[in-house]
Amino acid sequence: MLLEIAEIDVRPGSEPAFAQAMRGEGVGLLASCDGVISVQFGQGVEHASRFAFNVVWTSLEAHEAARKLDAFARFRNLFGDLAIGGTMHHFEMDAPVAGSSA
Repeated sequence: MLLEIAEIDVRPGSEPAFAQAMRGEGVGLLASCDGVISVQFGQGVEHASRFAFNVVWTSLEAHEAARKLDAFARFRNLFGDLAIGGTMHHFEMDAPVAGSSA
C-alpha cells in the first residue's frame, strides 16, 4: 500500500475557487483512478493558501499508471492555473490499525 501526501500552494485569493473545484469534481476524478483506495482533501489551518491530499494507492505501479489516465489529466487541469508550488511525498505503508475512537 502506498500513501501519497501532496501539498499544493495556490495563489492568494484563489483559495475558494480551488477548494470548490476540488470538492466539486477534483476529488471524485482522482478517486475514480484505478488503484486508488481512498482520498482525503483539506485546507491548511495555519496557511489558508496551502491544501493537502492524502491518497492511498494499491501500489506505486498503480499510481504511476494512473498518471497516464484521462481522469488524472482532467484532475490536474482543474488547478493548473491556480497552483504556484507544492510538494509530494510517497510512503510504503503497513496495513492500518484502528484506534480506540474509530
